[in-house]
Amino acid sequence: MGYVVRDIESAMRNWTTTLHIGPFYYVDRLPIINICHQGASGSPRVSLALACSGNLQIELIQQRDNTPSSYLSFLAAGHEGLHHIGFFSEHYDLDLHRAAAAGLHVEQFAAIGNPVGKSTCFASRGPGEPMLNLVALNAANRELYQMVQTEAERWDGSGPVRRIEL
Repeated sequence: MGYVVRDIESAMRNWTTTLHIGPFYYVDRLPIINICHQGASGSPRVSLALACSGNLQIELIQQRDNTPSSYLSFLAAGHEGLHHIGFFSEHYDLDLHRAAAAGLHVEQFAAIGNPVGKSTCFASRGPGEPMLNLVALNAANRELYQMVQTEAERWDGSGPVRRIEL
């Protein structure tokens, strides 16, 4: 579940102290190669934090510039909070084709990191509804997601925010 926030540090503090979900693995600058949002292309400066509650991954996202993106559009519309529900895919291209055949419309595509990861956000079907996000699994992100989940299972409250580089 991806939450777009205006202040990621405050959001991490809230999730760890109030909800006792953590630890968060924090990336100050997500290595975005390119985002294509409604035809506009760019590389926004985005901070990301990942944690798990059981099998549910929590993703906090703060955009730190004005590059066009679904995150910025979400905030500009007066929203903050649940932005998307994500799904991991072993067969990304096939699932992308299936989503298009089902009538879902791509709002944003992102290429991230090295090796390059792919993520597609589909436009929500109505006001207040979260987007759907399809994420291509690869060896690098699978290992990261598994580590975040394993650490959450044994988390004792210490080290609530852990900085990492991607």
